[in-house]
Amino acid sequence: MLDVNPATSIGEALLEAFRLIWEMYDDALENIPGEHWRTGEIDYLIPARQVYHAVETADFYSGANPNVFSWGQRFDGGCFDYPPEGLPTREQAREYHDEVRVKVTDWIRGMDAPGISAREKSFPWTGSVVLGRALYLLGHYRQHFGELNAELRRRGLPRIKWTTH
Repeated sequence: MLDVNPATSIGEALLEAFRLIWEMYDDALENIPGEHWRTGEIDYLIPARQVYHAVETADFYSGANPNVFSWGQRFDGGCFDYPPEGLPTREQAREYHDEVRVKVTDWIRGMDAPGISAREKSFPWTGSVVLGRALYLLGHYRQHFGELNAELRRRGLPRIKWTTH
């Protein structure tokens, strides 16, 4: 019988799910036509805004303390504060996405079994244990991916394919 650390197997299962959604965001960053990136009839659904919001939120939830996070610090303004032309370029969003992917990976891999099942004290609205925070963040990524795909459909553009493996 293999000696498997439950935190490692839970953490790696979480990271597998995160990798799938990150690949879908990679596809969005690669394939949304340039003329659609920072434009839209519905301001909330502008692709650059959706991606920026999802990534910035991952940056927030993978931190240790919500009280020290400065929303909008990356681009001198929050994702909902910008007019469309002030939103991050595709390259800026890709760079931020890649950095946050490393931060989330390090956060999850840095937890041992007691840590992943410890009471969630910093972000209690995400669930009772730290694992709940990771699942909350994964759900948040997926929520905005769904909104992004719905907007691409509304525009008559190809949607980003759901990745399964």
